[in-house]
Amino acid sequence: MMEAHDKALVTVIIPTYNRAALIGRAVESALGQTYPNKQIIVVDDGSTDQTATIVKGYPGVEYLYRPNGGQAAARSTGLDAARGVYIASLDSDDVWESVFLEKCVATLENLDLDFVFVNWYQQMPDGRIADYFSEFRFLQPYLAGRSESPMVFTYPELRRLYLECCPSPSSSVVIRRQAFVSPWNDRMHVADDWCLLLDIVLSKQARGALIREKLWHKTVNDDNIYDGRDNYEVLKLMYIEDTREMLRRYADRLTKEEIRVLEVRCIDNTLKLVKLSFLIRGRYGESGRQLLRGFWLNPVLFMQLGWKKMVK
Repeated sequence: MMEAHDKALVTVIIPTYNRAALIGRAVESALGQTYPNKQIIVVDDGSTDQTATIVKGYPGVEYLYRPNGGQAAARSTGLDAARGVYIASLDSDDVWESVFLEKCVATLENLDLDFVFVNWYQQMPDGRIADYFSEFRFLQPYLAGRSESPMVFTYPELRRLYLECCPSPSSSVVIRRQAFVSPWNDRMHVADDWCLLLDIVLSKQARGALIREKLWHKTVNDDNIYDGRDNYEVLKLMYIEDTREMLRRYADRLTKEEIRVLEVRCIDNTLKLVKLSFLIRGRYGESGRQLLRGFWLNPVLFMQLGWKKMVK
């Protein structure tokens, strides 16, 4: 039998902020992995509750404190202290199945991948627990007619998929340390995990795969970076502001068609936001500013998309 020290080290980064009631579950989830060789780092992003006391009660878990700076900066602080060949980031309100790391590392090594991501159990707003990928429309074209797991994407598939969406939130993915191009981008409001993987995918002929098994549980709370926000904030911060950051960051790496994908997403969601802010929230000044920003991003495309919405 292979000893723990014979297996590659995996660093698990757990960023957290004022989640004393939940952090123990996440830490125990990491500690309880069947994969034996792991470094577990909890990065406390300026908590004012009992987070520090709770985390320091787990022997062998490294605790790092930093002033509050957001989830991307916290993850990057953990990356600075990471010694692992592979990197995983577990959100402090999520939990992994005990075989998560074992199956991910085996897939990375057997298929010589840069990263691998898995399916999960998603707590839906109505309280039911769903197989997330069964309801995720962006992945359906790639899954159609295929049943293998792990499922390796071709490079064009991987590039197109990650420009369209992020199928792998932070708790779902394990990444080879050598594949990192940069730390998590703290200019992103929500999509720092998405941006990190786009950095990898757009930097080379990256190799990535999907494990179809549901190997972690996503918990939805009011303070989730994505799921805990209302639709207005998600539109504004992730699908508009973060998309604009992607356009700025990747302008010289994208084809005209790929730039159009991001511009369509930004403008389409700008029009949705304007409708929300003007008709429902009465934010007339913001509506006007967003319309102008959307127009100047690509005037022709803005008029085309705006006209389509008007005639529907």
